[in-house]
Amino acid sequence: MRKLVVWFLATLFAAAPPAAAQTIVTSAGPDHVSVTLYRAPNRGPEDAVDRDDPEGYALVTETRAVTIPAGDAVIRFEGVAGNILPESALIAGLPNGVEEKNLDANLLSPRSLFDRALGRRVMVRRTDPGTGKVQYLQATLRSSSEGAAVLQFSGDYGDLRCSGMPETLIYAGIPPGLSARPTLSVRTHSASEQKLTLTLSYLAGGFDWQADYVVTMRPDGRSADLFAWITLASSDVTNFPDADLQVVAGKPNRNEDQPSFGPDAGDLSLKCWPMPDYDYRSPEPPPPPALPSAMIESESMDIVITGSLIQRRGAMSSPIAITASAEQLGDLKLYRFPRRVTVASNGQKQVGMLNKPKIKLLPIYRSTIRGDGDYAQTEFLLRSKNVTANGLGVPLPAGKAAIFANAQGRTLMVGEASIDDKTIGEDIEFSMGEPGAVDADIDTVREKDKTIRYDLTVTNANAWPIDYEASFDISADYKLRSPSAKLGRKDSRPLWTTRIPANGKVKLSYTIVEQDEEDN
Repeated sequence: MRKLVVWFLATLFAAAPPAAAQTIVTSAGPDHVSVTLYRAPNRGPEDAVDRDDPEGYALVTETRAVTIPAGDAVIRFEGVAGNILPESALIAGLPNGVEEKNLDANLLSPRSLFDRALGRRVMVRRTDPGTGKVQYLQATLRSSSEGAAVLQFSGDYGDLRCSGMPETLIYAGIPPGLSARPTLSVRTHSASEQKLTLTLSYLAGGFDWQADYVVTMRPDGRSADLFAWITLASSDVTNFPDADLQVVAGKPNRNEDQPSFGPDAGDLSLKCWPMPDYDYRSPEPPPPPALPSAMIESESMDIVITGSLIQRRGAMSSPIAITASAEQLGDLKLYRFPRRVTVASNGQKQVGMLNKPKIKLLPIYRSTIRGDGDYAQTEFLLRSKNVTANGLGVPLPAGKAAIFANAQGRTLMVGEASIDDKTIGEDIEFSMGEPGAVDADIDTVREKDKTIRYDLTVTNANAWPIDYEASFDISADYKLRSPSAKLGRKDSRPLWTTRIPANGKVKLSYTIVEQDEEDN
């Protein structure tokens, strides 16, 4: 009976056709790439980009030329973003579509090297910080990347980086199965060999952008030169050279339960149990060689300054003075840059977006009256309307602004502000904070039952006249009555506007009446 079963199985497998061989086609990188950046959805315009952990994302579109054979094939797209969201990947141009997608998450990293070396021989390089003597020891790694590193030296066991001495692991080579570049692979089928141009699009995390405005006031004090940078940030391991660049302003609707972007970063963090302190005294290092006068290096800031360029080493490249064009993208705004830009891995750069000289920008002092009309909060702001007549008339994305003014021939920064996304026709206000020379005081004149009469007195200590306004943001339980001057309305609130002479003061009297419940 056993022989019969063996004969039956042998006959069955002999009759079955051999499995079709799958050819692996490797695309080493894109021929052309387009990167569209979306801002971190929960970051306010006053907050800077988190350079260590950007919380925005990007839509990456790559064009790749490949030749696929007849039959089954696996196409490997090397050099995709390390923080790719593989389920978002779309591939256009394959004759029969995609049968399967896979993300090669086994990237070469300190953590993956350590884990793949478990149970294998490694070399430990140990340096005595007192003498500088280097010692090499053979060991076998006996623990994973969780916790402390346990090593076996011949018959003895020890640890790594727990004695206080500088120690480093040296590996004999790259273990099989580890990829040095993020790779997305797809399985497909074709009836014949074909040369194709494929378009690969996907979302990736670890990107962000923001607008940074430079406002330089002109001597007349009522106009300014406005320049806007777009600051790009990437924490991804992949470099996108000469990319078509777009940024999207606004807040796209995204599900809060979206999965996180990308695989583990691969950092190796070894923990050690408490050990006594060791006092290693190193000899004094020799003085560093003198640098040429055209180059000064600051280790604390990690910035290199040359005669023609300011560059953050490995991260920041010189600004590119180009201007973006704005397009409508549904309820959002798309800013497209006319020249290609390199979105560098683990880097940040600034690209010129907008240059508007001599825009109308009026200084305004404003008090907001709150509570039951007895509290005034005063601020100094620079205001313009986003229209062509004022030198603007273009959509402005949210961002921070640095305000500069001329003082005795020197240009100095006088404040910082921020604005939200502003479309054409909206008011633009750069709030400069509480003023030092303009003061608003509210005094109670008389009080009877549920009625209070107030005097708002505004003092201008400047040697020039100012434009002033008071906005009444009082509770719905109160009504403003009998103002001593005519009031307008703005944003559904009563508004008083006036001009205060140099070293002068103005006064507004008004009555606040508390409303009964039946009157509301």
